[in-house]
Amino acid sequence: MTTPHEEYEKLRRDWPDLFANPPGAWTPILDDFPSEGGPYGVCYRDQYVLLLRDPVTFPDGRTGGYLRALHSTGQAGAAVLPSCDGGVVLMRHFRHATRQWHWEIPRGSPQPGETPEQTARRELHEEIGVPARSIEFLGDLYADTGVAGSKAGLFWADVDHPHDSHLEEGIDRIELVAPARLDLMLDRGEITDSFTLAALLHARRRGLAPFAS
Repeated sequence: MTTPHEEYEKLRRDWPDLFANPPGAWTPILDDFPSEGGPYGVCYRDQYVLLLRDPVTFPDGRTGGYLRALHSTGQAGAAVLPSCDGGVVLMRHFRHATRQWHWEIPRGSPQPGETPEQTARRELHEEIGVPARSIEFLGDLYADTGVAGSKAGLFWADVDHPHDSHLEEGIDRIELVAPARLDLMLDRGEITDSFTLAALLHARRRGLAPFAS
């Protein structure tokens, strides 16, 4: 059985970009574990998430640990904005982390070997019941750079009218939202999910439906 330090070192070898120290890094990760300020390494792991405590040097010269969360695959998967009949498809999804219902677009973690686009296509079909007729990459997103280190791909897709909701996934409503209602929801602060907000911004800037002129 591997120790938290051994598992950490394996992650460092497998995902070097996630342990990089670019020029001017505010909290550079140390090559070795200091004797003080521990524990360091992998604090928790399951099939979805990794919680790390990196050994770092702080700006004042102290050494110690800095917590961050990663997805267990190293990637946060993908989110996809579905467009249909001049509107966008949104789901009302219950999220345990906030203990609230949120209006969101389909998203999910990757299965082994999936590309972000494959994840987006699969999650789209699983969550709203229809495949993408066409799909376009919008950009990458780090949902919370203060604590979460994994990157997700954002996509836009043209789809047919969605099917029923999926209560087994915490989704109680799937709705086709017209542009005027979408603007009202944004004005009222009813859309708070970072993936959804970012995808809507990208789609608006590119003039994709429902924002096409």
